[in-house]
Amino acid sequence: MEAMAAAKPVIKVAALCGSLREGSYNRGLLRYAMELTKEEIDGIQIDYIDISPLPMLNTDLEVDGKYPPVVEAFRQRILVADSILFASPEYNYSVTGPLKNAIDWASRSPNVFANKAAAIVSVAGSLGGARAQYHYRQIGVYLDLHFINKPEFFLNAYESPAKFDSDGNLIDPASKKRMKKVLLALQAFTLQLRGCNFNLSTTSEFPRHIGRLPEEAHVLTPCTEGSLAPPFPASTRYKLGRTSETYDWYDMETCNNERSVLSQFQDEHFRLKNKRYTPNVRERMYKFGLVASWVFFLIVIMLNYRVNSIEDACCKRNVFGRSLDLWVAYS
Repeated sequence: MEAMAAAKPVIKVAALCGSLREGSYNRGLLRYAMELTKEEIDGIQIDYIDISPLPMLNTDLEVDGKYPPVVEAFRQRILVADSILFASPEYNYSVTGPLKNAIDWASRSPNVFANKAAAIVSVAGSLGGARAQYHYRQIGVYLDLHFINKPEFFLNAYESPAKFDSDGNLIDPASKKRMKKVLLALQAFTLQLRGCNFNLSTTSEFPRHIGRLPEEAHVLTPCTEGSLAPPFPASTRYKLGRTSETYDWYDMETCNNERSVLSQFQDEHFRLKNKRYTPNVRERMYKFGLVASWVFFLIVIMLNYRVNSIEDACCKRNVFGRSLDLWVAYS
């Protein structure tokens, strides 16, 4: 295990802060994250990128397909990173202007955010920036940014006890532990996306609520510095108007090399759906049942009205008695 830990590659994390304020609490979170990577967590190198010099997005600044020097330098630092760490407050229930501007510059062709792991932390009032985080996650869908789902980090800076000192540095012990869990999860997910088996000893401190790894998973293939695979390319079969089931199966077969197993699974579990209970057949059966119920309802109403009319014609005599048979009366 010690040899595996020594062979674990170092991932580069680009850190972006959504607030430009000098004493920003969110920047304080990033400073503490950088301290953690130097003192307690091995295998992570954080590069803090100042977004304040970036001009407002204006495509007129792009000359002959080239970006302004400050923008190009920013894009290159994002490009060489393995993952992204966002720290942002919440402005008007949404994202901040400076960070959205930086995201827009980085997403210009070619998109330097594509296929990278990402995590987001936030400090704000009330809900701690939760609404802004969900908007950042929506933006990440289009950018092909893969956010970790858990743990989530929301922090209300105005609750007691105090979370930050007068210089904006994080001092709350509970928040420090949560921040460490976020970094460990981001590290594990980044290595997983790169196709590298990571050392579970680095991730044992944060909970894995879904897909808990078994004990035998400790037998892993060690990684070397040059063994990090490039970001996996997006499937060319996406965005071609095909149903989700089609390219979900395609991706599982391609990425996991389990075509035969999946084909057998399809044959066993989807044979009836493909051959007999197709969506068109189900739709026709639904329409037929709806029409049949209305017809039956109308017949009941008409028959009840007809029987009442026959009773009046027979001087209120019972149509089931000695006088007229119901069928004769109806006919």
